[in-house]
Amino acid sequence: MVYSRIIDGKTYTFGVSGLLHKSNLLLYDHQTDTLWSQLKEMAIAGPLVGKELTKIRSSETKWKDWKKRNPETLVLSTDTGYDRDYSVDPYEGYLRIGGLMFPVGDVRRDLPTKQRVLGIRINDTAKAYSLQDLQKQPGLLKDTVGGETIEIEISKDGEVTEIRDSKGNAINGVFSYWFAWQAFHPDTEVYRPEEKQK
Repeated sequence: MVYSRIIDGKTYTFGVSGLLHKSNLLLYDHQTDTLWSQLKEMAIAGPLVGKELTKIRSSETKWKDWKKRNPETLVLSTDTGYDRDYSVDPYEGYLRIGGLMFPVGDVRRDLPTKQRVLGIRINDTAKAYSLQDLQKQPGLLKDTVGGETIEIEISKDGEVTEIRDSKGNAINGVFSYWFAWQAFHPDTEVYRPEEKQK
């Protein structure tokens, strides 16, 4: 997720608070120490409580695909002055653990707890798409969210490359774990590929 730093015409700088809300990391702004929820997309505590974040279009992709499309990309050096192996994923074992490290309340059983999903919200309707399901059907997926027709473009490698409405306008999606998406969107709908095959 990428959000604008401009709120009500003022530019803020953000940091990682180290705090969790429903097992989702909270941001804070340096100007007011307000706490911001990523998945709720708003301030949940502090002077700016209730203010909303504006999402900026972004994508999640493999490095090889990014480099192919953007060959002149500069990469941040791992020579940081700190003794750390940046090739090791600190969360590598997280998916292998059956349960959650921190509680989020009851987790709906529509999908596996740690299934990665693409979450889309339109007209106050939320819908989750299992990335595992999307990867099995490359091409163009047409569906409906909140009464609006949407299109999800999936590459032959199973990556979500584009989300747009029926007029071709880009739609922002969120990549999340199922447990987190459903915790912040308890009434979320879930895409079922078998429904499309009927």
